[in-house]
Amino acid sequence: MDLFDVDGRAVVRFLPGDLLAVFALVLIGTINHGSLTAERYAGVLIPFLVGWLVVAPLAGGYGRRAMESTRGALVVGLASWLGADFVGQILRGTETFPGNADPVFFLVALVFGGIFLAVARFGTLVVVDLTGN
Repeated sequence: MDLFDVDGRAVVRFLPGDLLAVFALVLIGTINHGSLTAERYAGVLIPFLVGWLVVAPLAGGYGRRAMESTRGALVVGLASWLGADFVGQILRGTETFPGNADPVFFLVALVFGGIFLAVARFGTLVVVDLTGN
């Protein structure tokens, strides 16, 4: 595996759903904490988007393995989320973004973000199978 293993077909296939999963995770979490404002939402969202956009290509989230099988797509997606959550938490621990790098929040984001991403990727694969694309 190359350090930067990216297959353009995987990007087209998975990136929209992956981003939707991250946007939804942060939206639901922000609403759940009763702090939904545009500024707060953006401040919580940006660290996780940066984490995802940096880690996923490096971790193979859009590489050949993501295109080989459903299992491969889910494994590399979840592995990418582990790293993206870690980067997001580090960024949240800075003065720039709201919140902090609480270990409990890391675990909650890891579990629920993983679920959202798995559902998004699996849903994408089902649609691809149904449409034959």
